Amino acid sequence: MKKLINIILIVLLAGIINAQTADEVVRKIQNKFSTIDDLKANFTQIIYSSGKNTPTVLKGKFFFKKVNNLRIEVKDRLIVSNGTTVWNFDKSNNKVIISNYDNDYTSFSLPDIINSYPDLCSKEIVGKKAGITEVKLTPNDDRLNFKSVLLAVNNNDVIERVEITDYNNMRLVFELDSVQLNNNLSGQLFNFEPTEGVEVIDLR
Repeated sequence: MKKLINIILIVLLAGIINAQTADEVVRKIQNKFSTIDDLKANFTQIIYSSGKNTPTVLKGKFFFKKVNNLRIEVKDRLIVSNGTTVWNFDKSNNKVIISNYDNDYTSFSLPDIINSYPDLCSKEIVGKKAGITEVKLTPNDDRLNFKSVLLAVNNNDVIERVEITDYNNMRLVFELDSVQLNNNLSGQLFNFEPTEGVEVIDLR
């Protein structure tokens, strides 16, 4: 009986030791992100809107380079940003809209999501399954313009899914797969030069 009790205590203690708090998970994500200069991946973006019965789904390629350089390639659209300017190129209409990064609704800032948002939010682990830990961030006040952010992180401390819910209950899901880190991506990927014949709408 004593031996059985000792075994139970060992199992319970092991569970306590291995348990991670939400703060620890976030800290590991931040530490991992500090070692990443760039990444590329396939992505799926799903938008759930309260006014629509079916979600809007986009699939394509995602490129990121520190600090806020990003490139999103989908079938009929190309979004490019060098962290200062955003080029939103509509291939089907041969038209590009140019805007400032800070004012563009398409801006997707991994540094903010990973490094800035957690300090302004309460954090809790809301799920663990198949090597994925889900951490929910809920703003402590109205400085952030969303209701919550869910981060799904794998065992390598790399984010595989981000879910943002705004105050209108619209939910944006951004999933990454086939993630490749530190590829020495060229800066040319994150600039866009309109070719002759492209209609340019400059909102800067």
